[in-house]
Amino acid sequence: MTAANALAQRLQAQANAHGPLPFSVYMEQALYDPSDGFYSRDDAPYTDYFTSVSVHPALFGQLLAAHLDDVWRTLGQPDPFRVVELGAADGRLARQIRTAASAFPWSGSLTYVGVERAPASHAANSLDLLYSSIDEIPASDTTAILSNEFFDALPVRLARRTPAAWVEECVAWEGDMAVFKDQPTPEEIFAYVHRYASATPEGGRVEIRQGVDSTYRNAARLASRVVMTSIDYGGGSADVHSELLANGTLLAYRRHRASEDVLANPGHADLTAHVNFTQLIDVGLGHGFTRHRQGQQADFLAALGVGDHLVRFQERPDATLETYRAEREAVFQLVSPTDLGRFQVLTQGKGVDLDLIRGLDDHTA
Repeated sequence: MTAANALAQRLQAQANAHGPLPFSVYMEQALYDPSDGFYSRDDAPYTDYFTSVSVHPALFGQLLAAHLDDVWRTLGQPDPFRVVELGAADGRLARQIRTAASAFPWSGSLTYVGVERAPASHAANSLDLLYSSIDEIPASDTTAILSNEFFDALPVRLARRTPAAWVEECVAWEGDMAVFKDQPTPEEIFAYVHRYASATPEGGRVEIRQGVDSTYRNAARLASRVVMTSIDYGGGSADVHSELLANGTLLAYRRHRASEDVLANPGHADLTAHVNFTQLIDVGLGHGFTRHRQGQQADFLAALGVGDHLVRFQERPDATLETYRAEREAVFQLVSPTDLGRFQVLTQGKGVDLDLIRGLDDHTA
């Protein structure tokens, strides 16, 4: 019996006992089951898809350290300077940032805190503190929160617009095969689609992300002055739930290949959907994040100096044509509008202004 079959059998037994599962329940266990979930694997997620952290051994962390310098100044140059990373994974981004921190005045006062619910055996080596949930972190005077591809991994419920009404797509089993089964729509879904998905045509599918409110509630609880930066793929609700994306954005990723078959082999593929940044802004506002800046990763990294990286690299005595090409390819992936450069970056402030934050357009709620 494979791990995937074992997890599928447990999910099937749960559905047989309690009725069709909301997809968020299926996705939760497929990703985070402690023994058979996708993120319980030692090599997840970097063998299944590229991230800004993995395209270069240091560059993304160097640039985010420059952003954290802006955040440190925004928070009033606190000592200690507490940085909380949501979804710290194996600590790779933390290591990059800590190495780059030596160039900044807050290096000696940095307290780097990771939040990672999946087993992360190597993360603790890069962190001062490691928690399995943000609600475990004690409050402090100031906090900087950072996340890279965190929200896209929060489980989603699924809804489809029919000629008569919206229905929820839940997971049931026919024999040994998992299938979608329409169920009545709860009020939570009605409220979401009324606010964000009114343009979805008949037959269209919408993903409703779970855990956003609790994340912001706890983020706001951490301090009276908070700066929170979220980097992910997606866009505003008009883009994420547009007619162009009427079939929804939910995909399974395995070995750098995307598939729409999200019910196959639970635990052996990443499950993810575009982030509705309008929802993040709205929920943040409800918890006191009254200022925000937003833009694309390409512009954000350009303002932080990604364009200078290749110039400095050329000046290194050990630089060769081959290594320069590798550096250039990494920079291209980070800023390309058809690659990671299209990602959205959202910085939100509670109890602070964001005038010192570079590379993003300013908004006042």
